[in-house]
Amino acid sequence: MAKSLRIAVYNDKYPTSFVTPRVSRHTILRKRFLPFNLVSSKLEGVTLIEPALSVDVVHAFNRIPVNSSKFIISFESHLPRQFALRKRGPMARYLASRIANPGCRRIIALSHFARRCFLGQHADNPNVSLLTEKLMVRHPNIVVPAVEDAMLENTAEELVLTFVGAHFGRKGGCVAVKIAEKAIEQNLPIRVNIVSSLQVGGGIWTDPTTPGFFDQYIKLLDLKNVQHYSALPNHSVRRLLRHSHFGILATFGDTFGYSAIESMSEHTPVLGTGGLCPA
Repeated sequence: MAKSLRIAVYNDKYPTSFVTPRVSRHTILRKRFLPFNLVSSKLEGVTLIEPALSVDVVHAFNRIPVNSSKFIISFESHLPRQFALRKRGPMARYLASRIANPGCRRIIALSHFARRCFLGQHADNPNVSLLTEKLMVRHPNIVVPAVEDAMLENTAEELVLTFVGAHFGRKGGCVAVKIAEKAIEQNLPIRVNIVSSLQVGGGIWTDPTTPGFFDQYIKLLDLKNVQHYSALPNHSVRRLLRHSHFGILATFGDTFGYSAIESMSEHTPVLGTGGLCPA
């Protein structure tokens, strides 16, 4: 039997759980890390992970761990993440050298879309053959609960829709509340749940930068058929999805719609846009 390893991963709130094993023969150590993007958008592609004794390898996600000599890294669209950097500047060259280095053992794309993005990003990289040898695709994983369809016997006298997404505009929250508004106008029995911290504006790449643009949508959260939750633990979100007729993810740009696969795992279909779950 192969050796059991001690693997350090980022102790973030949500994303890393989708790209690391839910059950493993290895010892998974969740470690704190420094999100340098809070300091500067130019540093979003790197991090420092909390040191630990006797770690065999780090499984990183999106951010390259600059203080780790041996790592594998999963990514959702581009790697390195250098959107705010000059493409041939010293920082960009350093990041490219880190994933070409033998210490980077494997590069894991979340989708074939991410793989295509990566190969396009590195088309002119002299190390593209080396990088391609390390590259593989592994889709996000999820726990599928052993539960029955909670809405199987529901007669849908009131249609329940649930939207989940911190980025209210990008993920399609505006669409969700407009559905609620139109339902009232046409006297339709539709209730809309919104789970969102309502992050909007210029810091989000798909959002308009016009001041006050989202005010007209935010005020719709006060409609009588809208229930807004600024935050919920994941098990509560899953329960809400389980007791909905449809999830909503009318996204304007996504690398992988985690809330969509969570919704479907609860027997709840999703109303979504074409970019919901890139192949």
